[in-house]
Amino acid sequence: MDRRDFLLGTAAAAGAMLVTGESQAATWVSLGRRRVNGLVDFDRINVGAGKGVFNALRLKVTGNDLMLYDLVVRYGNGADDNIPVRLLIPEGGRTRILDLRARNRFIRHVRFSYGRFFNLRGPTFVELLGRKP
Repeated sequence: MDRRDFLLGTAAAAGAMLVTGESQAATWVSLGRRRVNGLVDFDRINVGAGKGVFNALRLKVTGNDLMLYDLVVRYGNGADDNIPVRLLIPEGGRTRILDLRARNRFIRHVRFSYGRFFNLRGPTFVELLGRKP
């Protein structure tokens, strides 16, 4: 193998890895956004069957820091998936990827409990992201 073949092979492998990373990033879909209020509270983001089915969730926080305690995912058949998170999410941060037990059912809504940290920088928003299988 000469040097040219080696360089072409290396460039092709790097390009393949880049395409795979972009395709994975494109599978995350925004399922809704909610403004959160209060010191210790809970809120809900409605999703519905029209968005499809998902195998994982992630929450993104903007505006302020947020202490996220638990998520309850309600599926279309009425079953619940309780996911303990218990994580301080800094402003602009995200939760880890939260895998769902039910992979073939749509999500009716996601209820989350939280404690907000006031720092006088305005409102706090939580965005729910879903990963398609």
